[in-house]
Amino acid sequence: MVLEQTDAFRVLASADRQLVLHELLALGRDESMSVTALSKRVASRRHGISPEKISVGKMDRAQVRLVHLHFPQLLSRDIISVDWDDNEVSLTDDENVETLLEAAEELERWPPEDRLTG
Repeated sequence: MVLEQTDAFRVLASADRQLVLHELLALGRDESMSVTALSKRVASRRHGISPEKISVGKMDRAQVRLVHLHFPQLLSRDIISVDWDDNEVSLTDDENVETLLEAAEELERWPPEDRLTG
């Protein structure tokens, strides 16, 4: 499925999906991150708290949101791949990632800022 620019903006409408994309890009295109570590990073940035100080509850809530809401949307568009056996997530090599990055460059706040919630 080819990602249209309109659909790319729908993907980027979520601060959490922007943070997932940004964290995975910072890691490197050929690298993966554990779902737990990614959840901690997203929760940390979302709440403006260092990863070492993020509460287990906030990290757990972020992981539930990622696994049940955001990952399915990113998986269905071939943006990420998840190895559930190893609990690892990574960007795909699909052209949809490039389309998404091109759309992200048009956003006023890219890369996403920390403290995205009040």
